[in-house]
Amino acid sequence: GGRCCVYEPDAVPDARRLAPCPEPLAPVATGFGLGDLPPGPDPAAAWTAGRGEGQVVAVVDTGVAAVPRLGVQDGGDFVAGDSGLDDCDGHGTAVAGVIAAAPAPDDLLVGVAPGARVLAVRQTSAFWGGPDGPGVGDVTTLARAVRHAAQTPGVGVLALALTACRTPAEATDPAAAPALGALRAALRQAADRGVVVVAAAGNTGPGCAPNTGGEVRSVPVPAWFGDDVLAVGAVDDAGAPDPSSLAGPWVDLAAPGRAPTSLAARGGLTTGLAGPDGATTPLVGTSFAAARVAGAAALLRAQEPETPAREIAAALVRSAAPPPGLAPGTRDDAVGYGVLDAAAAVRGDPPRTGPEVSPEPAEAPPPPSAPVGWIAGGGVLLLVGASLVAAAVRRRRGVAE
Repeated sequence: GGRCCVYEPDAVPDARRLAPCPEPLAPVATGFGLGDLPPGPDPAAAWTAGRGEGQVVAVVDTGVAAVPRLGVQDGGDFVAGDSGLDDCDGHGTAVAGVIAAAPAPDDLLVGVAPGARVLAVRQTSAFWGGPDGPGVGDVTTLARAVRHAAQTPGVGVLALALTACRTPAEATDPAAAPALGALRAALRQAADRGVVVVAAAGNTGPGCAPNTGGEVRSVPVPAWFGDDVLAVGAVDDAGAPDPSSLAGPWVDLAAPGRAPTSLAARGGLTTGLAGPDGATTPLVGTSFAAARVAGAAALLRAQEPETPAREIAAALVRSAAPPPGLAPGTRDDAVGYGVLDAAAAVRGDPPRTGPEVSPEPAEAPPPPSAPVGWIAGGGVLLLVGASLVAAAVRRRRGVAE
């Protein structure tokens, strides 16, 4: 059967290109310098059961270019009604490179699941504008793009390396309910169809205030919809929470957020992305952390093709490595239950974190004669409830909290 016509890609009304596509930012150097090495474990450690062959990862983003080191198919364009293979922004292509780039002999770039294919769906672009100003793509078109991608035959993983921040008031505004409800329904339908939905937790910045001090100021969409979405925060190269990663009670796990290089939309490699104003940004943030988790989901889905999507997501959470200072079985708003360990998930190691793992008991207080310095060195991590909105959205898939 065919897909319902209302979800087929078409153009944003009156959309037009605002600026020419930029040239890629070439890598400064290649070789085996520390800066060229991606953070985290070697991806090959997770290839014991294959490299994701037979899997299709839908990348709903700025498009994904048909570059030589990707197996990519056109999934349509919700921006200009043209082609999902048109990626002026370069973001979607860079994300897809982290997920599934094939290795090459003269550089160190390789995707987490280089055997997987990519479905390119363009849903947003800063290089296009509409009647409301520069930039196209909103929650309504995202809901349509998610439905379209999830209903495409063969798609097993959906990568949403994009975030729209809302204030708690905006997120609960009845006027916004139809659009948010449509997106939530689309995400649920995707998970029910067996598609593992991976979403970036979002980066702090203009329009996305950090959630600090126990108060939720920014609600990220779609990561907010935790029942059906694996929400991914970012850690730095040392495994510590990235301060620019938006924390919140919806974060399930984290992954390294820096990509030294990735695939450029106009061929070759790039170290960053250029916007319509010419400003450039490095490949750092929860987008690339989510890409790593999406690649790991493809590896696991290839190994267990009949496993329900929520169980795949739960397996990735259970196998995550608790970072220093976080007791197994507990979570915090920055990294969720821990940092992605794709190899442990593929091996099916015993759970070492997640809601079903009992937190380690707190250490007994030191005897009164203990040195003062030793007492000061200990501490208790207090997880403070963020707000009524945060409590209402703290949900887990597959494994009950």
